[in-house]
Amino acid sequence: MNLTDKYVFRPYNNDFPGLFNKERERLQSNLGTGLKIEHIGSTSVPGLGGKGVIDILLIAPKTDWRDISLKLESLGYEYKKKEIDREKEKLFFMTHLPDRELGDRIYHVHLSYPESPEVRNSIGFRDFLRSNPDKLREYEEIKKSAAKAVQNLKTKDEMRDTYGKIKKEFIEKVMNIEKVVSEI
Repeated sequence: MNLTDKYVFRPYNNDFPGLFNKERERLQSNLGTGLKIEHIGSTSVPGLGGKGVIDILLIAPKTDWRDISLKLESLGYEYKKKEIDREKEKLFFMTHLPDRELGDRIYHVHLSYPESPEVRNSIGFRDFLRSNPDKLREYEEIKKSAAKAVQNLKTKDEMRDTYGKIKKEFIEKVMNIEKVVSEI
């Protein structure tokens, strides 16, 4: 898969839950059953199109991160270093696995701890979109625009940053709504 293929908008695929479940089973059998595994991102929201990346949230105490990281790497996941402040909240891993639709599909693992804002925000955003079809459609249109906007950019960093920036305002607005609702 080349760089521009990653930032292509794809319609929702009913295979996404099965792809996640298959990888969750592989992760659980190799990492143990003591951690929580959640399906997050666009592929976790029925009907929402996007890049087609399977995003997985592993939730475990920070004391277990080193051991989990080594096991993830032995399963073919590559650790992707992020800014030091972000790494206090989560570690990020990526792999490509064989896929009948695309040839290979990108899988992201976000390793975080139970009390992290990353956990609350990722699950909260997913659940909000699952229960608000109008907002799901609005977000899908934003994602289509973002995918189109990055196609002529030259570097991975430019594409990632621009794609994220286009989606950021909507995500922040939703997360502020969720925060207010949870405080009531």
